[in-house]
Amino acid sequence: MIFLAFTGLSAGNALDKYYEKAIYADEYGVSFYPDYPLTVGGTITIRLRTFKPAQKVTLYSDRELEIPMTYKNGHWWGKFKIPEDYKEGGHYFTVWIKYPVAAPAKKGDWLSGFWERLTFQKKSAVFWSKSAIWYQAFRKKEAIEKAKEAITGYPTYEAYESAEEFPPPVTGEAIEIEVISPEAAPLLIKGSQSITFKTRTLEGTKEGSAPGTLQTREETLRINIAGRAADTDIEAALYRSTALGVDVIGERDEKISILLRRGSTEAYLGDFTADLTETEFAKLNKVLSGVNVKGDYNRWGFNALYSSPKGEGKFSRMYGNGTQGPYQLANAPVVIDSERVYVDGILLTRGDGYTIDYQAGTITFLKAVIDAKSIIQVYYDWRQTVYQHATYGLRTYVKPSPNFKLGATYLEDSDNLAGAQEIRSSMTGEAVSPQRHFVVGADGSLVSEKISAQGEIAYSSKNLDLLTPGATNETGRAGKLNISSSLGPFGLTANVKRVGPKFESIADPYPKQDVWEYGAGLSFRPGSVFGGKTDYAYQKYTQDGVIYENLYKTAKAMLTPERLPSLDYNFSESDESNDPVTGDTIRRVITRNSAEMAQQLGAFSASLKGSLEKWLNRSPSEEVTDYRRMNLGLATIGLEKVTFASNVELEERREPTGQEPFRRTYNLNLSATPARNYFVSSSLQVVNDSALGETNVVDLAYRAQPSEAFKTDGKYTITSVREEFPVTSEAVSKQTGSFSFDLRPVKALRLRYLFKPSFTQILRTETLSYSNEQQQAEVNVIPVQYAMFGLIYKLGKSFNIYKNDYPDYKVKENTENTDSALYTIKMAPLEILSIELNYLHENSLTTSLAATQEPYTYVQGRGLTRKFDLVAKTSLSEQFSIDSRYTYEKDDEGSGEALSSLVNTKSHTAALKGTWNMSEKWTFSVSGAYSRTTDYILSQVTYTLAPGFGVIYRLEDKFRVDFDYTYSKSYSGAETEKNNYSLRTKYALSDFVNVTLRVDQEVSRAPDYRLTDVTGNVEINL
Repeated sequence: MIFLAFTGLSAGNALDKYYEKAIYADEYGVSFYPDYPLTVGGTITIRLRTFKPAQKVTLYSDRELEIPMTYKNGHWWGKFKIPEDYKEGGHYFTVWIKYPVAAPAKKGDWLSGFWERLTFQKKSAVFWSKSAIWYQAFRKKEAIEKAKEAITGYPTYEAYESAEEFPPPVTGEAIEIEVISPEAAPLLIKGSQSITFKTRTLEGTKEGSAPGTLQTREETLRINIAGRAADTDIEAALYRSTALGVDVIGERDEKISILLRRGSTEAYLGDFTADLTETEFAKLNKVLSGVNVKGDYNRWGFNALYSSPKGEGKFSRMYGNGTQGPYQLANAPVVIDSERVYVDGILLTRGDGYTIDYQAGTITFLKAVIDAKSIIQVYYDWRQTVYQHATYGLRTYVKPSPNFKLGATYLEDSDNLAGAQEIRSSMTGEAVSPQRHFVVGADGSLVSEKISAQGEIAYSSKNLDLLTPGATNETGRAGKLNISSSLGPFGLTANVKRVGPKFESIADPYPKQDVWEYGAGLSFRPGSVFGGKTDYAYQKYTQDGVIYENLYKTAKAMLTPERLPSLDYNFSESDESNDPVTGDTIRRVITRNSAEMAQQLGAFSASLKGSLEKWLNRSPSEEVTDYRRMNLGLATIGLEKVTFASNVELEERREPTGQEPFRRTYNLNLSATPARNYFVSSSLQVVNDSALGETNVVDLAYRAQPSEAFKTDGKYTITSVREEFPVTSEAVSKQTGSFSFDLRPVKALRLRYLFKPSFTQILRTETLSYSNEQQQAEVNVIPVQYAMFGLIYKLGKSFNIYKNDYPDYKVKENTENTDSALYTIKMAPLEILSIELNYLHENSLTTSLAATQEPYTYVQGRGLTRKFDLVAKTSLSEQFSIDSRYTYEKDDEGSGEALSSLVNTKSHTAALKGTWNMSEKWTFSVSGAYSRTTDYILSQVTYTLAPGFGVIYRLEDKFRVDFDYTYSKSYSGAETEKNNYSLRTKYALSDFVNVTLRVDQEVSRAPDYRLTDVTGNVEINL
């Protein structure tokens, strides 16, 4: 926590008052000696002073090197040598402080305290605090220059996981500061506004560019406000982005949220998801934009909202197809955060259970495939509405006593009549009229030791055409009652529900109407060892014109002896009239019998379950499928560094045809951090079905550093999805990985190996439709401080199949094999001279399908590139420097046995640039380049001269202008003439506002064209 952020002072005042001499956090102050910024390769002394007594202080570098700290004269002291191979710029120390008092308990953490008392755990007498400090490190010359400027900077302290910028701290004697009360300047405001426009104009003809003018404008606004004022907590966020162009459809994304909380009342303004879900008939769970006010005052409370929906409610239901997806929704695009995804009635979480493409309207599941018996249900909002729309509602409740609660709800969802007549008359298809829909409901609940009851009644009215007087007005009623009671060891439950044929809940895209439901349950629990329960439920309803009638029966017996495995027996029978997805008549009866045994042994929990299932379909013909399953599960309980859960399910089934296929399912989830340098996370599912084949879903990541000399990390994923081919849709397995191994046996040697596989397998044919495998080996040798020798060797193999080769998908369409070697030498023999030499040798072999009918024929291709590059940079003085480059490149590309039948060129290029820093304001440069390119196929030689110059003007940090001009002319072979102009301007209107403008123009006479690019940006930072 930074004092500057919480006091709300201006940066300048805060710097003058507090941050002149050291870096400060809430808990300590830090100074560095002897100089700041720090020097790469140098040894520094760190002095840290805690603001309250500490037992121990330890620092770690960003490479996890421990820096012991010793207490002396009221401070903690330590030394650290910055490694020679550190990059220039920002680095950080992790600070661990051990305090001799227990950390304050988190508010509301009663559960952990209760558990400690129950298990007689001893509370820790100490606690550790973790934070991070950032610093800047440069090479010796740059560090001296930076040290001169350090007094104008100020320190920043924040957790490095979320840090964005790291201003350098300054050194010197630490000073004690007084914390200013947050009420003095309570609000912290951060944000940025960025406006970017681009214009490209082409006059004439240039290959690869379209003539005319293209314009785009992008605007992004981010503002965050947090703090407390007038006894009110304030949290606000605004995000808005727009993109407009003459050749594209404008896009706009906006999200606003303002939360005001005072006592037991809070108001939310902006985008939110309504959470009126206490009742069934008068509920609302939808993404809205508007105002939501809540209050809870012990004996009464309310929830009021007035808003506009961000889309129209939709519903999609489908069976799984044995893959992870993608599963296409009926409408797209989808309103962000509006979806609710269920698989077999279980609500999934985005990012953990599935991902969604809002623009395309597709859902892809993670960690598991969805088999053909599983039902996917998705409620979402379609990002389109015909009329202006408003949704508002009010819910209030009272509690006359702690056991009694009464509530009332009013919801209305109506189209706006402004311009509605013109909108409807403009419709070319089936006209959709503006509508008004409201629901009013009342509910109550009573809870006592012997009996509890919960009831609800509601009335709905829906006007189907607001433009026509006396239009159809559909009204409906709904009611339900749930009762449960306990009499000694017996428990009784009963429920009844009736929904009228015309009743509809607000924003329900797929309502159940004309509902009759009733059920009852009986339980028996004479003691802690044995218990039993049975339930009966009947339901009949109409949905989308289909009448469903279902009957459910369940029974359960539980045996839970102390210190022995528990045993559960479950029986269920469901009788369904129609298919729950298609609505077809099936008259299906599903009978299940299962027994499960579970036992906890220390930190592990194990379970064994066996089940028998019978699926009987009576329509259109009688068919029976029998399932036999055995399930074994193992999981950890209460371990901090390791979480593990596994499950193995063996299934055998007898199908109506008499066949007896089997299915094996293996699930594994593991997350472990046994030590600071080790981490592994895995999610694995393997499904092996003798009739449908095998599918794999894997998500593996690891990191390990057993020593300073060796570290490795990697990631591998396998997803089972569907891919569209020209003839058919196929289930495929996409597998990608990335593995890195880094070895430093000695200080002067570094070895590194990278391996990146990527391929797609068609599950039906067990063939690969795509493969791209990349390997890279690196060797860097640093014999002395100012010299490095390097080698990078790469191998690549890739191919893709001919997608019209149905049904086998075996014929390859294109293949490419490459290998390359890059040799590098970098030296700085003198303080004023640095040299870099690079040599690249690259080979490629390709094949392309020439005949798409048997016999298949291919065109062979070959390629060879050899490139030499020499760069020399010289600083003659602080004012003058010269950069030079020489490049030689030979390119060959051929087909069949010929190596150079398509491309056979050789080029030499020499470039020289001189820079004169005349003053702090002015810098001038002069450049020149000469190239000679020989095309042996065309038997021509092209000479190109490219002189140029540049000017830079600086006015402190406020204003800077860069101008570059290059004239290039090619002679003899390919004759061209070009003028390139580049103007870049940056102006800091204040510490918070920056304006940049860039103009690039390329004028060519052969060929004749003029290409102009104008880019501007305005950025405002708070």
